[in-house]
Parts: sequence; C-alpha cells; structure tokens
Amino acid sequence: MIFSFPIYAGQSSEKSFAVESFNTRYLQEVDGINLHPNQALKDVRSKGTRSESDILNFGLGAPPVWVHFEVSNFSESEQLRYIQIENSWLDHIHLYVFKEGKLLQSDKAGDAIPYEENRTSRFFSFPHNFQPGETSVLIRVETPEPQLLPLFVLTENDMLERKINTGYEYGIIYGFLTALLIYNVLLYFSLRSSRYLFYSLYLATFIILNLAYTGHAFKWIWPNWPEFQNQMIPPMMMLFAYLGNLFCRAFLALPTKFPRINTSFNLLNTFMLCSVIWYALSGNYLTMLVTAFICVIPFALLMITAGVVACHAGVKEAKYFLGAAIFAMISAIVTAFTVSGVVEYHPFGFHAVEYGILIEAVLFALALAYQFRISQTEKIEAQRLADRDQLTGLYNRRGFQKVIEPIYSNATRNNRNICVMLMDIDRFKEINDTHGHSFGDLVLLDLSGLLMRELRAGDIVARWGGEEFILVLPETQHDEAITLAERLIGVISNQVVQQQQLDVQYTVSIGIAEMSDPMDSMSNLIDKADHYLYKAKASGRNRVAYKVEPTRELVSEI
Repeated sequence: MIFSFPIYAGQSSEKSFAVESFNTRYLQEVDGINLHPNQALKDVRSKGTRSESDILNFGLGAPPVWVHFEVSNFSESEQLRYIQIENSWLDHIHLYVFKEGKLLQSDKAGDAIPYEENRTSRFFSFPHNFQPGETSVLIRVETPEPQLLPLFVLTENDMLERKINTGYEYGIIYGFLTALLIYNVLLYFSLRSSRYLFYSLYLATFIILNLAYTGHAFKWIWPNWPEFQNQMIPPMMMLFAYLGNLFCRAFLALPTKFPRINTSFNLLNTFMLCSVIWYALSGNYLTMLVTAFICVIPFALLMITAGVVACHAGVKEAKYFLGAAIFAMISAIVTAFTVSGVVEYHPFGFHAVEYGILIEAVLFALALAYQFRISQTEKIEAQRLADRDQLTGLYNRRGFQKVIEPIYSNATRNNRNICVMLMDIDRFKEINDTHGHSFGDLVLLDLSGLLMRELRAGDIVARWGGEEFILVLPETQHDEAITLAERLIGVISNQVVQQQQLDVQYTVSIGIAEMSDPMDSMSNLIDKADHYLYKAKASGRNRVAYKVEPTRELVSEI
C-alpha cells in the first residue's frame, strides 16, 4: 500500500505533496532476463499490471518484480521524503528515481548485504529530495522468501513516529516473553521437570525466530552475517514446531496416556528433522522454506487434537492447553497465509503470530501453573496418605515419628511432663477367627473413632501395628494419664460393634509410661509402656498397668 502523507507550507492547509498509489504498476521478469532500469521503466509503464491490492504480495519463490509509481510535489521547493519498504527479509532491492526520463538516484539494499552497508533501521529506507513536479520511482525486488512489499512514502517525522510506536509494541512483546522464559527456566532448575525445559526452549526459539523474522536480530545480533540471516528462518521454523511438539508430549504425557497421538507427533518430528538434514546437505532454500510453511498446519492441528483428546479424557489442565493451541494455530496460519500471499495483506495478519503468541504464552503459563498446583496437591495428598493408616485414618508409625519428634524435643528441652500409653485390643485374633476379618476391621474403626473423640486436641494417637495403638499425652501428669486410661477402659468395655444381626463387645489393655528422665529417648519411653502393657495382659486384660514408685508396679482392677 502506498500512502500519501501531505505536508503543509507554513500555516497553509493546502496539500503540496502526493503519491499516485492508484496508478502503481508492476512487472515480473520472465525467463531470467534482468532488465536495464530504463527499459524496465518503459516496459512497466506500457506492459505492467496495475495493482488492484493495497499491498503488493507475490508469494513464495516469485520471480524478480519491478514496481513503479509517480510522486507529485506541488510546492515550489524540494521536499525530503523516505521511500520505505516495511519488510525485513528481502534479499535484493534496487531503487531508481527518474525525473523527466533522467536517472537522479540509484540505490541498493537487501538482506544479502551486511546491515551497516545498506540500512539505518530494520526496514529498507531510501531518502530522496523530490523536486517540484512529477517524479517516477522504480523499484526492483528479488528474493526467494515471500515477496511482500508494504511501500510507504514518509516524512522524517512520520518515519520517526512509526519507529517509536513499533518500538513500544515489540518492547512489550519481547519483554513479556523474556520474563516468562526466565521464569520457566528457573522453574526447570528448581523442579527438574521436562515440561518446563521444553516450554523454555519453545519460547526461546520463538523469540529468536521472531527477532530474525522482523529484522531485529540482523540489526542487533548478527549484522555482519547476511548469509546466516538469509538461511536460518526455515530451520528455525522447523525447530519451533519440533520443540512445540516435545512440550506437548511432556505436558500431556502423550507417550503413556495417548500413545497413538504420540506416534503422530513422532512422525511429524521425524519428517521435520529429516527435512532440516536434507536442507543442510542440499542447500535448496526455496523447497525448505515451502516445507516449513506447510508444516505449520499439521503442527497446529496436532496440538489442537492432543488438547481435545486430553480434555475428553478428563485431564483438567488440558483446557488451558487447548485454548493456547487454538490461538497458536489461528495466529500462525493467519501470518503464514498473509506472508506467503495466500490471503490479502493486512497489518493484523502480518503480526497475528506475535499477538497469538502472547495469548498462547498466557494460557500455557496458566496451564503449567494449574498442572503444578495439581501435582503439588497430589504430592501433599500422597505424603499425607503415606503418613496415615489406610483403614483407620490415624497416623501410622511413619507419620507418628514425624509429628512426635518436635513434641518430644520440646518436652525434654523445657522439662515438661509427657506420658505414653500403649493400648491393645484383647483377644483380637479370636474376634477375627470367629466373625471374620471384615468385622475385625469394624472393631478397629470403632476404637479409632472413640479415641479421636475422647482425647484432647493436643494428644497424639496412632495405630502402632495390628490391633495395637499408641497415645502420647503432652503436658500430662502421671496421675492424669492413669485417670484417662481407666476412663477409656470403662468406655471401651461398654462399646457394642454391630453388623447385621451381630452385636459384639470388646475390651482393651493399656500400659502407661511417664518420662522421668529428660535424657530418656522416646523409644525407651515406648519400651516402658510396652512393658506395662504386657503386665496388664498377663494380669487378666481389660485393665491398666503402670509404675507407682521406683520399686513397685501396679495393675489397676477395673
């Protein structure tokens, strides 16, 4: 599209400068004949095709093209304007400016020339002082990439304003993506999860690809490597899709959960890898470029298919992934079709992949965060279950050791009282043998529920093993522990466990030990409680045994 930017003489509003965009003509070279500029000007005027589109776009692998338009300066003085092609990947550009058939200016630029030799910005810009009257502008463009020609005739202020606006735009894009990249790299080194590694590489590849695609990399990173600038975009497109596939496989666990879709991903990745190897060996750039553009479609479709299947299978975080994949597909295809000339040029279509990647990045970040939250919840739940008895829900030995260590350390450090009870269900084997193990489980559940109701908030109860339970009573005097144990004996002996027509009562025996020496260990205290439990069992069961003074033990009669 060739825009007319009017300028004004003093305070006058009279238009003094115009570009005849409606009369833009183009002529493509045939049979490899490179026309002379004067002959090209005659031919394009006489045989050229008038442009019916706002933006000239000849697609991939088009032959060299000559573009001609007229500029009118209605003032009486020269006017400085910049003829700018807002595209960064054109290999060879030759500009010719004619006035009344006389060649006034001849310039060349393009990606095939080192950056410092032909540019002051990432676009191709040619200044010219237009004399009063009409001036002919002739441009020849040759490139194997999409031959997209957004042409502008700008004042210096207009050019500066456009540069500032695009600077802000890309600053936001690259700043956001770089911050997200750093965040995911840190997560990878912290969690060592492959999904964060592949997503980091996926983001990094897009940033590098976009920097090359927009000309920023040629300006900032490799200004003296035009051959690298010209050759790296197709393999980078392949690498971007390849890493996207790896991220999808890791995020949705395709190899284990969805092996058929995983096979499709593997086939596409193998094809892209072979294409890059073939390109490295053959150097056929145009074929590789076409292949890279074609691969955008199966890459995007596979990402969406994987997301749909995962959502259907109930993978909670897949909804975010699917949304991101849809935005990625739409934006990538829109930009690919716009750049390659399949659809008419529009600035939104040209930048769609950049807008899409921002939305995709947000959704992928939400998906990763949601997946991280799920994994952490599952991890916490797994740890909780690992510390709990599967039947009763009480602490098991592993869980007991975790919770009791700080309690016992506090008691010994501050010289606080602490008592331990070991409780055993009397004749539990007979209950199992007579009524079955399922009924025995009911007895264990009944006793665990009773203990949870009867004990204080600060007391600890755990299933020690089989029909044996352990109770730890912090800040409890020996007499208080005995009173509690005798009350428990009475309450438990009155319990009735029912199953269908069966009513069964059961009893327990309890051994109590008090910490008498701050240097005593918890294991020794438990051994003492176990000793008194044995005494209670040996003395007839359904009773409490404990030490009443240094030389005497007592078994209570309930």
